[in-house]
Formats: sequence, C-alpha cells, structure tokens
Amino acid sequence: MLVVFKIDGLTPGEAFTLEVQAQTKPFRDNTVLAASWCQPKHAWLSSDGETWTPSGAGTLSADKVMSYTIKATAPQMSVAWGPPFVPSDAEKLLTEIAAKLPEAKRFELAKTRGGRPVNGIRIGDENAPHQVWIGSRQHAWEAGGSQVGRGFIRWYASDEAKELRAQTCLHYIPIMDVDNAAIGAGGKESIPRDHNRDWADEPIYPEVAAAQRMIRDIHAKHGLDVFIDLHNPGASDPIFFFGPFAFERMTGLQQRNYQRWIGFAAANITEPRKVDPKYRFATYVKTDEERGRMSSGWVRANTGDFTISVTLETGWNSPLMSVEGYGKVGAGLGRALAAYLSENPRRE
Repeated sequence: MLVVFKIDGLTPGEAFTLEVQAQTKPFRDNTVLAASWCQPKHAWLSSDGETWTPSGAGTLSADKVMSYTIKATAPQMSVAWGPPFVPSDAEKLLTEIAAKLPEAKRFELAKTRGGRPVNGIRIGDENAPHQVWIGSRQHAWEAGGSQVGRGFIRWYASDEAKELRAQTCLHYIPIMDVDNAAIGAGGKESIPRDHNRDWADEPIYPEVAAAQRMIRDIHAKHGLDVFIDLHNPGASDPIFFFGPFAFERMTGLQQRNYQRWIGFAAANITEPRKVDPKYRFATYVKTDEERGRMSSGWVRANTGDFTISVTLETGWNSPLMSVEGYGKVGAGLGRALAAYLSENPRRE
C-alpha cells in the first residue's frame, strides 16, 4: 500500500537511516505480501508535502531489510513509498481544471460504500463527435495512475489540445477507489471484491455501478470511442498497455483501431521512458468470467466494434517516475489520443 509518514526532530544537513522490513505475516489467508511492494528501490522525500524527490537507492541486507540513507533537508520530513496522490489532490486538480476551462462540468459519479464522493469532470459538448472515458485508481495503492491522469488532464486543458477538445467529450475520474485511497490501503484483492473485478451484473461498489450506467448511456446516445484505465504494474515492469485477449483473432474495424492505437501510443509516449510498442495480455486472470468482470473487458463487451478499451500500466519503481515523469507520460497519452481521434476511428 502507499505508505506516507513524517519524521520529526531532524537536523538539516545530517544523514539518517530508514530501515524497512519486508512483510513476514500473511495479510490474508496464507498470502504474504511480496517484499517488492513495500521495499521500493528508492524512498520518496518531501519537506513541504508538495515536492517529492527520490532518495539514493536502498541497500537490501541478507535478512531482507531495506536500508535508505537520507540527508535531512528540514527539521520535519515526509517519507513515502512513491509520490502520493490522495483525495485532496484530486479535489485540487478538478478545481484547477474547472477554473481553467469554464465550460467544463464537474460531477459526482457516486458516493462510496464509506460515504465519500467519487468526483469527475466532463470537458466538451455532450453531443461531440467523439466520446472518451479516462479513469484512475481502480487499485488504490497505484497512485502513479492518478499522477499520469493529472499529467493527461493538464495537457488536455492546454492550448495544444484546443482542437481535440472541440471534437471530443471527455469524462475523467482521478480516483475511483476513493475509500481505500483515503485510508492508505492497497485495495488490490480487497474484500468483498477487488475493485477492478467488480464490473459484474451486480457490482458491490456504487461507483462501479454508476460508471457502468454512465458508459452505457454515453454509448447508447453517442457511441464511446476510447476507454482507458490507468494503473501501475509490478515492481520490475516498464510502461505498457494491456490489450484485449482476442486481439489476434480480431478483424476489420476493431482490429484496425486497436492496432492504430498502439502505434500512436508508441509514437507519443516516449518520456521519461518509451511505452512498449506491443500489447501485453493479463494472462494471470485465468477465467473468462473473471476477465468479464475487469473494467476493460466489461467495456469491450458493452460497446461497439469501433471502441477501444485498454489499460495503461505505468512502471513505478524508478527515480524517473517522479511527479514530473508521470506527467510526461500523461501528456504523451494526450497526444496519442489526439492523433488517434484525428483519423476518425468510426470510419469503415
């Protein structure tokens, strides 16, 4: 999970050592959390809660303790697993975008099981030629997904995206699993159901049910062109897209659009690392029933042949994946979207 804590009583200029022990006890049944999830290569540091920088690389001892040597820059410092993005950051971001684009419409997607609002923003005419849905944080610990989303929406609100905005209605959600993000929980494989496996006929989470209703309505009235779910992958993974399991068997318009998308993504998502130019497939999900309960699978099953539904997995365990680095991935995602929609994906 995304751990953030504060250390007091530091002397600026002096170094201290932070030690992180890998989990030894099961977090559920007989499952022990893999050490890579709680022992990143670098700790992330802030003296103001806003600017985050990586420490030097940690050192792993024989008894599986990760040690980070950190030079204090202030009497009090925050230390985190990665650059955090919490519900208050989402609120700041939505306020910023709404102020920059007065035509944008903020909306509440739903109240969570815990009574917290899941907020989003719609940018563009509801009857625009193209319709797009982009959301982050089906898994709460994957804060980099929201960081990429912030880079994307800031690019989308810029002058560079003016032509795209004129032709597109965008629906953007900065955090889906607000309950777990608010308390700092991991969220993945959560009880009673993993948030990204809840896209069933009867969802457990109100925000998932609301997203399903909204997506169905968008597609019924206008057609949905693009659905993108923003995630972080495993500790050693790069930047890549999960594509549809049936990709190799697709034909016609559907195959063409998925192929065009990965091509435009590879050409535009190049900083701070290039995205993989080929799709990966979530083969760890073993049954068709569970695949159908994943957000991207549900969207593919409930939209049209011209719709693409993909998951962007942005690697995190690197000093390159700073707030600025994630932002560059998000801007590249925006440019890929502009290029993709400029060649009408609905044309036969």
